[in-house]
Amino acid sequence: MISRKVVVTIAAAIAGFALFGLPALRADPAHPTAKEVNSVVDMLRFRSGMLVNPAKSISAYAAGAAQREFAAIDKQMTTASAGAPAGWRYLLGTSVFTAAGLNEARALIVFYNPLLDIAVFTVWEARKEGRRIVDIGWVPGDWVRQPNGAVEPRPLWLRGEVYRPQALVDEVVATVKAVETRFGDTKQIATWRDTLGIKESKSYNKTIMPMLAARLFEAQLRIGALANPKAGEDPRLAPLRTAVTNLIRTIGNEGFAKPLAEAKDTSAPMKEMLAKINPKTMQRLGPVAFVAGEGHATVFLASTLTADYVLSARFAERVSGYALQQLEFIPYAATYQATISQAAVPARQ
Repeated sequence: MISRKVVVTIAAAIAGFALFGLPALRADPAHPTAKEVNSVVDMLRFRSGMLVNPAKSISAYAAGAAQREFAAIDKQMTTASAGAPAGWRYLLGTSVFTAAGLNEARALIVFYNPLLDIAVFTVWEARKEGRRIVDIGWVPGDWVRQPNGAVEPRPLWLRGEVYRPQALVDEVVATVKAVETRFGDTKQIATWRDTLGIKESKSYNKTIMPMLAARLFEAQLRIGALANPKAGEDPRLAPLRTAVTNLIRTIGNEGFAKPLAEAKDTSAPMKEMLAKINPKTMQRLGPVAFVAGEGHATVFLASTLTADYVLSARFAERVSGYALQQLEFIPYAATYQATISQAAVPARQ
């Protein structure tokens, strides 16, 4: 399970700022400048538009060469059968973001989707009509964490035999920290591809981009299979679907009291945190990822209203269906801050 120390620190940090990069990359995070605020507003409007009508949002916010770069990503999504509109919605709808240079003429805003382990790098130029995207590219998390690192088909958190919620936390921490460290100098914004080791665009487009599109499509297929009943489906999907639907309904209407009574493996600090959450903040939950094994399944839920958190629910397979065993609440920004804080504290001798 997620570290007790981290869970306790999350409770204290949960009111922290949801934009990862600003505290580290700004002299006074408590008093943002007008330029910084306007930059974030433009970015939020862009992402909101991408969840409703990607083509319209791209037309409004992309300028120059960025229009062609968006089209290239659209083509990869379509070729992989993900479909560009649905692909963009999943990619950005479950992404966190971090930024550098919000006071500069050109700013870097990185959207990172931990479920896919894909980062979307965008360069925003200040214009009279507001910030506009002049450069964009999507990158595997492996290259964000290490230039020219080996790119594996599966996201980092799904590799090996690990506790998936903790693996997701570790992935977010490592990747966001890498962005903040490698792009702390705003002079690197213009050459972000060089920093990540992307040397030749044609080769990258032929080898890496199709892999990212396939990873996106696979994730969409898995969620589609869980959400939508289909003839001939795996017989385990129907009872899991019922368990997830009941959990979502209960949390949204009544809160966590009943689920926590069932989820016996939930740690005491996590139970205390979840018990304090207002059900209104859990509206419009839906599955965004799941992993299943012999006799168990873990489903990750997020809200369509915000990308600030993910809720992990682990179920055990029973004759009567799937029984809830453990809940983990992962508010991304607070978890990141808590993990970094814990790492900064020297161990007692």
